[in-house]
Amino acid sequence: MALPEAIRSRIEAIRRNRTSGAVELAVAAAEALALAAGVSRGVLREAARALVNAQPAMAPLFNLANTCLLAEDPARACREFAGRIESSSRAAASHAAALIAGKSVILTHSRSSTVEAAFRAALAAGSLFRVIATESRPLAEGVRLAEALGEQGIGVTLVVDAAIYRMLPEADLALTGADAVSVAGLVNKAGTALLGLAAARLGVPFYALCSTEKFLPAAARLKPETARDGGEILDRPLVNVVPANYYFDTTPLDVVAGIITEEGVLAPEAVLDRLRAMPVDEALAD
Repeated sequence: MALPEAIRSRIEAIRRNRTSGAVELAVAAAEALALAAGVSRGVLREAARALVNAQPAMAPLFNLANTCLLAEDPARACREFAGRIESSSRAAASHAAALIAGKSVILTHSRSSTVEAAFRAALAAGSLFRVIATESRPLAEGVRLAEALGEQGIGVTLVVDAAIYRMLPEADLALTGADAVSVAGLVNKAGTALLGLAAARLGVPFYALCSTEKFLPAAARLKPETARDGGEILDRPLVNVVPANYYFDTTPLDVVAGIITEEGVLAPEAVLDRLRAMPVDEALAD
């Protein structure tokens, strides 16, 4: 079924978006699905599948689509989901800020809007700390995070991604965002798995910060990520060299000290139980 242009163009913009976080993408996706719900149930199902495929690593898009398909009033469900994920993210950031209190150094990887909000909340509460931020190649969103935090008065040490193991002993804890939490592990920016494994080896607590809208039902399966533009790694072709540019990796949950959500800090085992109990609409079951 061909989607109406107004809906198709919104989904295409979401597919091409490489810089926005999962919360921002979910809000944009809710607008697209609300439009689809106003056309027909068939268009809604097609739009839901297209959105999930547009950003397969982003669990909120799956949960938004799933919630709308299961709802009696899909358009209303879309609007409520968008509002809920934003309020949940604020609450999760508040819980993380409480965890930061009393800590001197926090290491983070990539740029999460929720982690950034947690840093701002901790600063406003009077916590004295500094941040170690990685560049987060190839898009270097960690550099933009460092700039934003520095302008707000937070001291930042900016390091290359490969310096994670070297810098971790200086940190009291490691904190990142997450694009999805699945039975396979924590899906986030490539390099997060190395951070988690290094933190476990060095005894530094590693927490992931995300709302429960990023919990992926166990019955759902994330599609394999396709390689991105190799030009983001190499500025010119090299003989017999093929760049493999991937944005995401999956961190085993057994190296995560806790998942910080709007409900507080959840143990990985409790999260797994919740994932296994989440329902999935048949249109998304595959």
